[in-house]
Amino acid sequence: MTNVMADSKSSSYRSQKATIATLSFGEKLDVVPAILSVLGNVVFAAATGGLRSKEKRPKSYFRYVALTALRTFTSRTSVRQQHFLTPPTDDGYAQACKSRGQKPNSEILEDGTRAHWIGDSKAEKLIINFHGGGFVFPAPPEFFEFMFQCVNRFTKEGKSVACLFLSYDLAPGAVYPRQLQQAAMLMNHVTQNLGRSASDIVLMGDSAGANLALQLLSHISHPHPSTATKIPEVKIKAPFKGLLLISPWTSFDTSADSFTRNHYKDCLNSIGGKQWSTAFMDSPWPHTSNSDPYNQAITAPEEWWNDFQAEETFIICGDEEVLVDGIKTFEAKFRRGAGEDKVKFKCVVGEYHDQANVDMQLGYKEKDEGVQAKEIKGWIGSKL
Repeated sequence: MTNVMADSKSSSYRSQKATIATLSFGEKLDVVPAILSVLGNVVFAAATGGLRSKEKRPKSYFRYVALTALRTFTSRTSVRQQHFLTPPTDDGYAQACKSRGQKPNSEILEDGTRAHWIGDSKAEKLIINFHGGGFVFPAPPEFFEFMFQCVNRFTKEGKSVACLFLSYDLAPGAVYPRQLQQAAMLMNHVTQNLGRSASDIVLMGDSAGANLALQLLSHISHPHPSTATKIPEVKIKAPFKGLLLISPWTSFDTSADSFTRNHYKDCLNSIGGKQWSTAFMDSPWPHTSNSDPYNQAITAPEEWWNDFQAEETFIICGDEEVLVDGIKTFEAKFRRGAGEDKVKFKCVVGEYHDQANVDMQLGYKEKDEGVQAKEIKGWIGSKL
C-alpha cells in the first residue's frame, strides 16, 4: 500500500531508535572524546598531508583531509554510537524531499518496511535502490539527492522513470538475513501489487546495498534456506533490465593488498569494515560460522551465477578504494559464471569507494561530479 503520512514510522526507524535506547551513559559520554579524536586527526592531516607521498594520498588535498575524518569517525565510534549520531533513513528522505519540493510518498509493507518514492510513482520504468553504509549507517539526505539527480536527468531526456529507495532495518538491531527478507518482500510488492515487470526495472546498490542486491538475485535463482527468518520466494517472469553494483561489498576479508595500498586514499578502513560485518552477521569476524554465497558473493562458485536474472550487470568502483582487489576477484569469477556478454566492468583511476554518493556528503555539487557518477547515470539511462 502507498502511504504519505509523516506520523507513521518505518521498521527501520523503530529498529534504530530501539538500538539507541540501549546505549549506556558511558557510551553516550564517550561520544565527546570520539568527536575530539576526529577533529584532532583532521587537524593533523591538514598540517602534515603535504609531507605524505602523493602516491599514498588522493590528488585532492581537501578529499585527503575529509576522507581522514570519515575513516576516523567510522573506526573510533561503535556501531551503536553511529546510530546515535546519525538520523534515520526516513529523516534523510524527508529532508531531501523538502529541499527538492517533493511531497514524501512511500510504499509501506505489512511488517512496516518502507520504500521511498523519488519521482512519479506512476512512471513506466523503475529503479530500485539499496543504499550503502555497512548495513549499519542510515541513508543520509545526500544519497537521496543523488537519486533525485538521476531521475531528473532521465525525465529531461523524455524518459518516464522513478526510483524506489528501500529503507531496510539496520544492524545490530536487525541482522542477516533480515535485510534480504525486506528486499524480497519489496520485490514481490512491486511485481504483484504494483504490477511492474522486472524487465522494466534496474536494480542497483552501492557498497552494502550492492551486497544486498546480489543477495536478492542469488535468492531468486537459489531460494535462501533460512528457517529462522523466513525469506519469501521471489518469482519474476523476465530478467531485470539491468543490475548496477557500485563498489560492491562482496567480501568481509580485509587482508587484500588494497587495504594497505589505499589506506590513506579511501573513506573506509579495515577497523570499520570488521565492526560493520560483525554487527550485520552477528558472529565474530571472519564469520566462518555463518558465511555463505548470499552474504559474501565472492565465495560463490562460478556456476552459482549461471542462471543470473539480469540482462546486463554493470560493476563500477574506484582504483583507490580498499575493496578494489576483492571487487576485481569477484568480477572475474562472476563474469565467467554469468557470461562474458552480460557483464560490464569499470575501475575508475583516481577515485575512491562509492565516490558518487560520498562526494555528495562532502559538499560536491552535480557540476563537480566525478567519472563514477557520470558513468552510473549514463548506464542507467541507456537501460531505460
